[in-house]
Amino acid sequence: MANPSALLVRQASLALGGRPILQGIDVELPRGQVLALLGGSGCGKTTLLRAIAGLQPLDSGSVHLDGRDISTLPTARRGIGVVFQHYALFPNLSVRDNIGFGLQARREGEAAQQARVAELLALVGLAEHAAKRPAQLSGGQRQRVALARALAPRPSLLLLDEPFSALDESFRIPLRRSFRQLQRELGQSCVLVTHDRDEAFELADRVAVMFDGRIEQCSPPAELWQRPRTRRVADFLGAFNRLDARTAPEPWRRDAGCWIAPLAALQVADAGTAPDAWRLATRVLAAHPGRQHTSVELQAWGEQMLTLNLPPEAAAPAPGMQLELALPAVALQWLAD
Repeated sequence: MANPSALLVRQASLALGGRPILQGIDVELPRGQVLALLGGSGCGKTTLLRAIAGLQPLDSGSVHLDGRDISTLPTARRGIGVVFQHYALFPNLSVRDNIGFGLQARREGEAAQQARVAELLALVGLAEHAAKRPAQLSGGQRQRVALARALAPRPSLLLLDEPFSALDESFRIPLRRSFRQLQRELGQSCVLVTHDRDEAFELADRVAVMFDGRIEQCSPPAELWQRPRTRRVADFLGAFNRLDARTAPEPWRRDAGCWIAPLAALQVADAGTAPDAWRLATRVLAAHPGRQHTSVELQAWGEQMLTLNLPPEAAAPAPGMQLELALPAVALQWLAD
């Protein structure tokens, strides 16, 4: 390959106990980008990460890193760094020694090791904590140590398994944003496993949505939000209203499938509503005030359920209230069953 991708997985398959876990997975990651493997528990995303790392052998298929086939190489020879959910730091070692552990195993010169550790301590903002033990750090600081330790040997690929999920929101969001900035500065190629949609869309250049050991769709975040390719992806993202195409008004009626539209497209109908918009007579079932919006559950024609997001300052409609809503035709997308 003249300009190989950072990672290329072809037809990766794996069964455990006779049950298929990975089924013909194809993945390609350009250099310097982040790929998020997004899905619920048991979809195969962590197994795929472990297979890339060499911790779980594949039954068939191949894994290429920077153009070389690493499918049969042991983990230590793959040139891959891994950051686990629960840090896996050595409690008896200082921050400095934890970060430098992988460099010692590679038998680099003492001066080179110290320079690399100092560089990483500065990068992750922990220089003043270098002599502390992990137990003396916050959860966010321990995760930064784990990240620096994985980056120390300059891996071709960094794998992250739910790296921020154990942190409180007040730590998690700033840490993942600082990680994204650091990743871009370093041009580090990464694969991230997560079940958090917000995390995947904030950190990744491409998001692979997984079900039952398969990748249903792999696209840039904006494309996923705007054009999910299947009903299953749209339902998983939870950002769309769905209406049965068989009961849609003419000329939108279809013999099968459904129409979807982003939640933000559904609005209260008024004098400014576009002439080609769908007008929906709905009944309020419940309203759930939240920090960013009030989520209103509604029932429309055909016993169909819809969600209307109102600004948090807007008065929440009472259950039983009738609302006329509108969906702009331009926002609608048809999906087959």
